This record gives sequence, C-alpha cells and structure tokens, in this order.
Amino acid sequence: MITRILILLSLAGSAFAQNIHLKDGRIIIAKALRREKEQIIATIEIPPAKPGEKPTTGEFGFPLTDIFKLDFERPEVLESVPNLIAEGKAQLALEKLDPVVKYYSSFREAPGSWWTDTIPLQIQALLALRKDDEAGSVAEQFARLAVDPSIKRYTKAFTAASLTRKKQHEAALALYDDAAKATDRREVLSLIAVNRGDSLLALGDVLKEKGDLDKSAVRYEEALLSYLRVPALYPSQRMFLPQSALGAASAYLGLDDFARARAAIKELKENFPETPEAKAADALGEKVDKREKHLADPTEENEPAKPPAA
Repeated sequence: MITRILILLSLAGSAFAQNIHLKDGRIIIAKALRREKEQIIATIEIPPAKPGEKPTTGEFGFPLTDIFKLDFERPEVLESVPNLIAEGKAQLALEKLDPVVKYYSSFREAPGSWWTDTIPLQIQALLALRKDDEAGSVAEQFARLAVDPSIKRYTKAFTAASLTRKKQHEAALALYDDAAKATDRREVLSLIAVNRGDSLLALGDVLKEKGDLDKSAVRYEEALLSYLRVPALYPSQRMFLPQSALGAASAYLGLDDFARARAAIKELKENFPETPEAKAADALGEKVDKREKHLADPTEENEPAKPPAA
C-alpha cells in the first residue's frame, strides 16, 4: 500500500483525470483513472530508484470509501454545449457530450465526478432535438442511479418536462413545483421555468378556446412570468433563452399584447437565428397578424367567400 506519494507530473494523454484526495490527507497524483468495482484504479508514475534511471508506472487501487474527492479538471463541454444548443446545434452538442458522459458514468457516485453536471446537458440537448422519449429514458436512469438524495428530488423536473411534451400539463405542474423546491442549480431551475411556461401556456390556450377569457388570461400571465425568469434571473443559461423568448411571445399573443409579442419575436430571430424556435417564430408572427386583424374586424373571418366574378 502506498504510504506517501508526492509526484509532480504532466497530465498529457489524460483528458480528464487529475488527483485523488484521500480522507487521510494524502493526495495521489495520477496519470489516469479508471473504475473497477468498488475501487478507483490510478496509474501512477513511480520515481526511479537510482539517479539516471527512468521512472516507471504502476497501477494502484483505492477503495471508494477511502476517497474524499476526485479532483477532475472541469470539462470543456460544460461551457461549449450550452452555447451550441443556443445556436441550434443540439446534435453537435450531443456528439461532444457523449464521450464525456461515458467517462464520468464510471465515477458517478465518486465525490468530484462531473456526471451530475453533464447528464442535465444531455437531457436538454435531446429535448431541443424533440427526442422526448430518449430524453425521458436518460432522465429515468439519472434518477435511478444518482446516489445523492437531493439529486433524486430535482430529477422530477425532467419527468415533468416529459409530461409537458405529452400534454399532461396538470400533472407536470405539480412536479415542477416539487423539483424547484429541491434545488438551487440554475440549469435545472431554467429548465423548470421554460417547460412550466409551456404547460401554463397550453392550459391558457384551452381556456381561451372555451371562451373563458378571464381564466385564460391568468394562465397566460403565469406562463409569461415563468418564461421571463430565465432572462431575469438566469441569463447565463443561454441554452434556454430561445425557448424562453418564443414562449414569452406566445404568452403575449394570448394576452393580445401584439406589440410585445412582435418585439419578443424580433429579439428571438436576431439573437438566435439558427434555432428551431426562430423558425417557429415565423408561424407565430403570422398568428399575431391574424389575431390583431380579427380583433380590428371580427366579421371578416366569418364572412362567406364571395363567388368569383362572371
């Protein structure tokens, strides 16, 4: 068993691994790490026994129960992937995430693993691609494998997002509220804000179609406030801003606030032109024009078509 190792070495050739901090205070500097059952196996450079000889390497196992923290370098994808999703490049985001998620899945319950940070990004990329079933499967696995009880509580947010896509809005709203109380992670709170807004917006549309304008207005206002939480409280969460802007424009339309609806659409198309939301904004703009025209002349849509001139 190693009693003391203080070797400074280059981490070239290892994209992720760094140090092992043991509970007894020792720091193990590793060239590579891998998981083997309930141990972390570290590849360690051993200094030469005599001057002039070359150092050697060896593998040493450390029980998970002896580890205080694995000191991993922050993965670059945590910075790049949100921007890719915000630019409408969710497929590329998934491709960049895949090897990182696979690597950290081996260390998921080890302190210091980035697994709990990369999985929510993977889920959001899948949702952006409308791969709802796959996103739901990843979320279910995340909740099942997570060891931290607080993580298990906020994974309800991903289940709720799946319910929103399935149009089970009342059930989704209850889960969003529970998940929001369980976390302060901004990416999770942003996901809750935009998807909760989608459910509230859909419920407002149903009420409006039934002619219950007062109740529908309440739902639209709630949806708007939910969407606007992202730019107001979590502006750094760029991957949620396109959905937030499109949702806000839709809520403004529900409230017949045409000027603000157009302003939100304009901002969305200028700032996130390549996203699916920007493309959807064109159809929304047509709805704004149609609704405003109908309110100005309610009889126009209902007039029977005139026969063609002889």
